[in-house]
Amino acid sequence: MLAREDKASRDIADRIHTIFFLATPHRGADLATTLANVLRASGASKTFVTELDRTSDSISSVNDSFRHFAEELHLWSFYETVDSDLGFTKVRIVDKNSASLGLAHEIISPINADHRGICKFNLETDSNYQILLKAFTTTIDLICTKGNGFLQITYLVTDVKQKQKM
Repeated sequence: MLAREDKASRDIADRIHTIFFLATPHRGADLATTLANVLRASGASKTFVTELDRTSDSISSVNDSFRHFAEELHLWSFYETVDSDLGFTKVRIVDKNSASLGLAHEIISPINADHRGICKFNLETDSNYQILLKAFTTTIDLICTKGNGFLQITYLVTDVKQKQKM
């Protein structure tokens, strides 16, 4: 949003085709207050944590503003389906409702992982890795089909497709 509002950065912003969100708390997280209290008690207070509360004016403001810039973007929002083990309890950190923006053109998809594991993969055969790989290759194919992809993207698509056949 900032790049699109800044004339000096607009050229960079215009090159952004797709954004992938992995368990991003667009609508906050129920544990924000708990996390803030734990951090405060441990002496490691982080001011941004209070902004993750579901009632945060900052989150509402960012989401409202983003809607105006998101129309020409392809959006993929992935949410966690496994509760995170916090030692004293198990809880979903970012649920489906919070992980999605609620935009008509947004693709929303589950990842069978907790909040910490949503972007960690041990093997290429990991089903979560495969879900993201398909999202990436779909996007790359779309960029190349439109004719505004770079030569490097063409090589990447070829490499990814060869790996998928193996």
